[in-house]
Amino acid sequence: MQTIEQVSKRLSTDPNWFSKCMLGVVLSIIPIAHFVAYGYLFRLFRQGRERSEIALPEWTDWKELFIDGLICFLVLLIFAFLPVALMMTLVSFFTWDTFLTNVLLAPVYFLAGPVGCAALYLYVLSGNLGGIFNVDALIGLLKKGLPNYWVLTLAYLGLVLMLPFAYFAGGVIYFYLMGQVFKNLERRADNS
Repeated sequence: MQTIEQVSKRLSTDPNWFSKCMLGVVLSIIPIAHFVAYGYLFRLFRQGRERSEIALPEWTDWKELFIDGLICFLVLLIFAFLPVALMMTLVSFFTWDTFLTNVLLAPVYFLAGPVGCAALYLYVLSGNLGGIFNVDALIGLLKKGLPNYWVLTLAYLGLVLMLPFAYFAGGVIYFYLMGQVFKNLERRADNS
């Protein structure tokens, strides 16, 4: 199995990696078009399953990406998004204790990705949506895969949950440097 570092190095060899990813970001925030972005991710999931060298596919076959995205979204909706939403609703009754709320939500956040991906894997194996409800197979995949997916899941959660931090940390750097930019303009005006 490749490491996160190996995969990220391989992705960065694609000269269009940034534009391909940005197109995915834009599509993922547009209703209906987000299914195309899910189809793209599903295509990468299949690449991983085939153990082929990772390569960002071109954004072609929009119809196929859309259909695959609908399926991917449906599986993730059932096995990842709905459990998180249900648990968030349940813990909303504990508004008096934020720590308890976070403790109750942590395992659900952690398991959402692996359970959703295990269900996607069962779909790919069976070729039909009925295969995703094989609870014994799901539990077996999750138990056997734990040594391999826990680091990936924590890294992914870290990226997702860090976005507000990245936004603020980037803001710290940006506003500091912009202050210098305008101070330099002021100095040039004073020297003229």
